[in-house]
Amino acid sequence: MMEIWAICLILGGGVYLIFVSKIISGLIRLQSETAINSDYTPRVSIVIAARNEEKDIGNTLQHVLAQDYSEEMYEVIVVDDRSEDDTSKIVKTLSETDPRVQHIRQTEIEEHLSPKKQALERGIQTAIGEIIITTDADCIPAKGWIRALVSRFKPDTGMVLGQARFEIGESPPLWQRLQSLDFRSQGYAAAGLAVSGMPFSCTGASLAFRKQAYEDVNGYDGVTKLISGDDELLLAKICQSKWKVNVSRETDVVVPTRPPLSLRELWFQRIRWGSKALFIQTSRKLFLMGVFLFLLSLSIGPIVSILFSSWWLLIGMFTLKCVLDLLSVAIGKTVYREKVNWIDFFLLELIHAPALVLLTTAGHIFSFEWKGQTFHSQGSAK
Repeated sequence: MMEIWAICLILGGGVYLIFVSKIISGLIRLQSETAINSDYTPRVSIVIAARNEEKDIGNTLQHVLAQDYSEEMYEVIVVDDRSEDDTSKIVKTLSETDPRVQHIRQTEIEEHLSPKKQALERGIQTAIGEIIITTDADCIPAKGWIRALVSRFKPDTGMVLGQARFEIGESPPLWQRLQSLDFRSQGYAAAGLAVSGMPFSCTGASLAFRKQAYEDVNGYDGVTKLISGDDELLLAKICQSKWKVNVSRETDVVVPTRPPLSLRELWFQRIRWGSKALFIQTSRKLFLMGVFLFLLSLSIGPIVSILFSSWWLLIGMFTLKCVLDLLSVAIGKTVYREKVNWIDFFLLELIHAPALVLLTTAGHIFSFEWKGQTFHSQGSAK
């Protein structure tokens, strides 16, 4: 058993070394880049899918409508997905006073298909913009958000990745600080990998793509049944097309969003994210399996080390992970001009591997709650 574990840990560690090295090299390249096309001002359509967002949608729309982008060059399409509160009323009232706002009411959905993807599809079909930008109904984009995203488009660019961060306040509990840091670390990794030519993930809270690229890959066709992953699965489809993927490093593309407010919410959010892992591209899936093998081997390492009274390999590989993760986070926070609490970083490292293994596995076993609905791990609603 010791030998099998050691082989898995070493092989997985090799894959992890390559994986994080790609992140680091991509972030270093991103740090040296400047805006590509600051004079590019295409017509833009911002699409927001909203369900039961009466507490946030008004504030979100105020910030979206206050962009430093020409008012004549962008529209905002809000698709209300069967909200049971005053979301629809708030959006409709605003649409009557600001011609840039369109309100679409989604009253019915096709069974066993993702409600959010159906809402986004309706919004994108209605959009007249050359560039589609998505965000969530609880996000607060900066004034330069649109401009920062579109400035990264070249003629062959099909998608530009932005960033998101949790707005956790001044004195949050430890668990919120750790999940916020983990979320930003994922954002740094997504940016670095995309610049290195290996785009794995992105966030729909700050995402821009050409409508033509969306149409060329037939939108969400083929992934509509999956509840989660409207952003990453579309990214995967565009990566397989003729279109290129770019990244913006401007601080204005980092969109604040509301974090999970309880451990229960956090659990459901993370297993929802984990539920899409098996549906990414085969080549990327094999690579991530190597990373998962490393994290799994690290997670069971203490048990194996106790049984066989040998700790040197576990300590060595855990140290390797810490060093690699530290470098990627340090460079990432420099690129986006952010601060990191390094005590929180090392506390997160202690639970990072087992937490990822647990949540990724749980995402394919357990149901989760989202927007007042319960979904099976493979996508259909109960």
